[in-house]
Amino acid sequence: MAEFLLELFSEEIPAGLQASGAGDLEKLVLKGLKESGLAHGKSATLHGPRRLALVIDDVAEKSPDISEERKGPRVGAPEKALAGFLRGARLDNIDQCETVADKKGEFYVAMIEKPGRPATDILSEVVNDAIQQFPWPKSMRWGSGKLRWVRPLHSILALLGGKVVDIEIDGIKSGDMAIGHRFMAPKAVKVKDFTDYKKKLAKAFVM
Repeated sequence: MAEFLLELFSEEIPAGLQASGAGDLEKLVLKGLKESGLAHGKSATLHGPRRLALVIDDVAEKSPDISEERKGPRVGAPEKALAGFLRGARLDNIDQCETVADKKGEFYVAMIEKPGRPATDILSEVVNDAIQQFPWPKSMRWGSGKLRWVRPLHSILALLGGKVVDIEIDGIKSGDMAIGHRFMAPKAVKVKDFTDYKKKLAKAFVM
């Protein structure tokens, strides 16, 4: 189990959209994790004029392995039906299936094993999808990029257990740096977890 910390840092977000933006970020990421089967604990959000942040506790190392039973055509079915079933089950030969009988006769059953996926891979995809699908009431594009965001997005901080989760969106790569107050502490600082993030941002005049 590990802590996941995400911060999306941009130009000034309109005041009326900051709280709702943080809530939408949480909903989208948690929805993606649920659909991917990745277990996690409690979540919380923070927001400010230039940032939306999300922290999720107790994220599992990977999603669980899944065994799926898929019912196929009857024994003796046309070759076309068998071929389609094998393609869908990602099998090479009908001999890889079991034969099961019921009142209507015998039919093929495929046991499909789906191994779990690492949390870093899932989080990378989920965050990417969340940013691309974000429901800002108004958004904009800038430069030559295709990303639409409420204001130009500058950086992505993404850490799982203190290690950077690789994310790249429209040329913006994730890292472990957070930026303080625009005028009083504009330099980026390296953070290792949520506690360190709050502590260093407070020193950089961000509340």
